[in-house]
Amino acid sequence: MIRFLSSLKLTISLLILIILLSVIGTLIPQGEDPGFYQNYFPRWAGIILSLQLDHLYRSPLFLSLAFLFLLNILFCSLRQLPVKLKQIRGTIEFIPSEVKPAAVRRLASSFSDWFEASPDSLLAELRQRHYRVKIKETGEKKTLLAQKERVGLFGPEIVHLAIMVIIVGGLISALFSQRIELALTEGQTVDLPGKSFSLRLDRFTTDYYPDGSVKSWKSLVSILEQGQVKKQKSVEVNHPLKYDGFNFFQMSYGFDWDQTKVELEIKSGKAAVRHLTLKVGEKVQLDSGLTLNLLNFIPDFTLDRGGRPTSRSAEANNPAALVLVTREETPIYQGWLFYYHPESNRIQRQPGLEMEISLKKFEAPLFSGLEAASDPGLNLVWLGCALLFLGLLACFYLNYRQIVIGLKPGDKPVFSAHSRHNQTTFYQELERLLEVRPDSAINSDRKNEGKTK
Repeated sequence: MIRFLSSLKLTISLLILIILLSVIGTLIPQGEDPGFYQNYFPRWAGIILSLQLDHLYRSPLFLSLAFLFLLNILFCSLRQLPVKLKQIRGTIEFIPSEVKPAAVRRLASSFSDWFEASPDSLLAELRQRHYRVKIKETGEKKTLLAQKERVGLFGPEIVHLAIMVIIVGGLISALFSQRIELALTEGQTVDLPGKSFSLRLDRFTTDYYPDGSVKSWKSLVSILEQGQVKKQKSVEVNHPLKYDGFNFFQMSYGFDWDQTKVELEIKSGKAAVRHLTLKVGEKVQLDSGLTLNLLNFIPDFTLDRGGRPTSRSAEANNPAALVLVTREETPIYQGWLFYYHPESNRIQRQPGLEMEISLKKFEAPLFSGLEAASDPGLNLVWLGCALLFLGLLACFYLNYRQIVIGLKPGDKPVFSAHSRHNQTTFYQELERLLEVRPDSAINSDRKNEGKTK
């Protein structure tokens, strides 16, 4: 099982599946109502809804693949980490094969003689070149371990750790993040679910450019706890309010058409023209025992496919009010009154009733569109990104190098020169280091060469 979870084949397979699902997530609109998918994807709606592809990145399928990928990276790292820790501690010796290039044999002989003849000078030269050096003596055996840029050895593990942190942060965000849309009018207060505080809109203002276009929206909001103001801030686009794990963003603005007030002009026979101001659902008594009821207001009137009145948008492009006049609860006058097209008023009335009603004014309070966003995994994602950057630096710019020299009377010297990147360049560096050997080490080297001959 461990071998399967740490295999490269599993890594590649999971990456392919995650990429394919991500492509599907870009092709299928996310977060829509079930009817949307049944309308636009009639053949695939069942699969989309059953596999929760409408919320792909929170679906059990995607989360399972992400979790399995997390385990794969974890076991890959755990498989290599013990070996590298032993290497750092010097418990693994790189013993070259008997079949090796002449240049390597010469390096092994020269450094072994230098270590035997003048160990202090060798240590000094290595430390001057920023190697971390230590000598370990076990009985008659003496071993020198020199290492440089040790962090570079763990570059892949740092990258793996970064990816794991990012995945964990992403999983936490997918499972526990919240996005709540709020529409508040001035003075309105709303409670946040699961929180002990509420949000109140104190004032909403819109700034305009000289040409009349919108420059910015500003919402002065207060955080209330037990009726007391804990924090107050003016929220603008790109300047959110942060409190107790929530970020409050300014998203939009609009008119609260549910609280619309309209002014109606009523002409009835020879009576004086009368002006009434009503809210939707409000009634008023007229002359001759008549009652006028404002039934509905639509800011952008149109008819849907079924012939039912609806609003095309939230803007006042074609405002219309539906009124009903009754006498003793009997309808005698009913119809839509259009603000821009009074000649199109559709009025049903009893013959002989002389009454004209026109829509003269309308106004609705502004609301501020805010979004309360909570993402508990975001900080982990940022931490993972920082670790990923450091890991990539360690992989590509910190070249781990290690020198091991072992001496024991009666045995051949042990020499290993290991570089994580570009072994040839490392050998060239060692050749330059040999140029500063003291005379005693050089003479010892020549003496050994003579004995060999």
